[in-house]
Amino acid sequence: MYSIQLKPVGIYRGKYEWANENSPIGGDCSLWVRAATLQLDDGQWQCQVTASNYDVQDALSSPPAALAVRVPPQTPRILFNGSHVLPGQNITVAAGSRATVVCEARYGNPPAYIEWYLDKERLTAWSQTNASEVERPRVWAARSVLELGASRSAHGRQLSCRSHHPSYPSPYYRDSYTMLDVTFVPVVSIVGSDASSLASLEEGSSALTLECRADGNPSPYVWWTKDGQVIGTNGPRLIRAPVYRNHSGIYGCQARNSLGTSEPVKIEIDVKYPPRVIWVGPDTVVEANLFTQVTLECKAEGNPPPSYQWYHNPSPAISSHPDEGYPISSTPQLQLHNVSYTQHGRYTCVAINHIGLEERTHQSEAITLNVLGPPVGAETGTAHAWSGGEAKVQATVCADPPPRRAAWLWGSLRLDVPSSIGRYKAIDAASINGCYRYTLTISSVSMSDARVYVLHVENERGFSSHAVSLTVHDNFSLTETAHVAPLIVAALLIAALLVIVLCLILRCRRKRESVEYKADDLDNEKAVLPADAVYAPRDQTRVPRTAEPVSSRYSPAALQVRRAAVVLQPPTTV
Repeated sequence: MYSIQLKPVGIYRGKYEWANENSPIGGDCSLWVRAATLQLDDGQWQCQVTASNYDVQDALSSPPAALAVRVPPQTPRILFNGSHVLPGQNITVAAGSRATVVCEARYGNPPAYIEWYLDKERLTAWSQTNASEVERPRVWAARSVLELGASRSAHGRQLSCRSHHPSYPSPYYRDSYTMLDVTFVPVVSIVGSDASSLASLEEGSSALTLECRADGNPSPYVWWTKDGQVIGTNGPRLIRAPVYRNHSGIYGCQARNSLGTSEPVKIEIDVKYPPRVIWVGPDTVVEANLFTQVTLECKAEGNPPPSYQWYHNPSPAISSHPDEGYPISSTPQLQLHNVSYTQHGRYTCVAINHIGLEERTHQSEAITLNVLGPPVGAETGTAHAWSGGEAKVQATVCADPPPRRAAWLWGSLRLDVPSSIGRYKAIDAASINGCYRYTLTISSVSMSDARVYVLHVENERGFSSHAVSLTVHDNFSLTETAHVAPLIVAALLIAALLVIVLCLILRCRRKRESVEYKADDLDNEKAVLPADAVYAPRDQTRVPRTAEPVSSRYSPAALQVRRAAVVLQPPTTV
């Protein structure tokens, strides 16, 4: 037997042996190759039979049989930029660029088959080549080249090269690993904030925690800014607990590494706080002349900006709540034109805003408005009294300062307030919200007291006069009226009853006349009466006997007409 290298191989126990040496069938040249080695046994084998006689050309040769001695390749290794990537090392590549990575599985027979994986995702290699080793031509080096596009999403993922070979132990492959280290400029985002929580931040009761999350390789440095100015923070976290109004502003975060600086990400923080009136004026006490103009102003702070509501309380009593006054304006400036005494009193300003769904308010200190001027009141008035009773003649005036002198005048008499003379008494004025009511009482009033009484009032700024007309009613006329009134009512009732009775009589009579008319119609002859026969006056229905023939007067038709005329004629009123 000879190999394809024309190296004769003899029979050697323990190495080459006949496989069927004891077979009864001759001519079986099967061969045992024990302890096969790549160097000695790998190749093409032929079985040859020599000639039985040197002068007879009857030698035989079998077709070649290939014997492949499998040799497991070495564990595959990864190369990047011509260098072997050792276990635990990474492949560093910039994002957006392409990296060429090589995987080699050497010294195997036959050549290994190579695959690439990114985590569990199979990648398509650019090419795989198999070449015999220079120093060992009988074994092969398998080489696979991968063109990898580096992206941010590939950072930190595992790249593995897998070599398949039938001589490997089960599962017949070996892997080599490396990690992708994709470098890129940082990208930042702000976490921990949502629209609802940011909209409800309230001073003193809310807390704020934000984090600037930076994604970059190499690891970036992070900082915060407020309104464009760098602020100190605890690393990437921004903590404000609790928040105050000065924390409001535009916050931004950025990151930087060796490749560059990220674009800034910004967020607006708007801290809400309830309103507070910080100034009201021009003063807590304001004096104005009658019929002049007064301007009151209110200033408040708050977020959201507050609205305003003015209240007026004419009562001089101290009020702690605006509900005891009257709403008069919803502007920060309150302008009063041609002020009168009715506008004196206390003015308060209430600032209002809303935080979430809750209304917040703050009331200002009250402004007291004093309207200064001469006495003012109705020029004329009226009063009534009954003879013999007591009369009260009253007049009301408004003045500031209060009147210092007042007197009642009538005829040639003058009665100062307060004083009395005879039946006349001038009572001191009663104060009502800056106005004064003067009363003159007259006892045992008589008709002669009916006249005009004049109240004269003066203060430091002027004087005024007010006339009141007193009307005295006689008690006798009242008594007569009281007696006559029942009689009038009784007469009206009697008249109404008479009308009802008369209507009933007429109705009954009409029914009776209709019955009599039908009873007299014995001969069943019906006379048709003209309309004027029923409604004409009674003397027109009678015809003189001299002008009427006897036969016609006593004929049945004539009698029937006369009888009907008598029955249907309207009754004569007596």
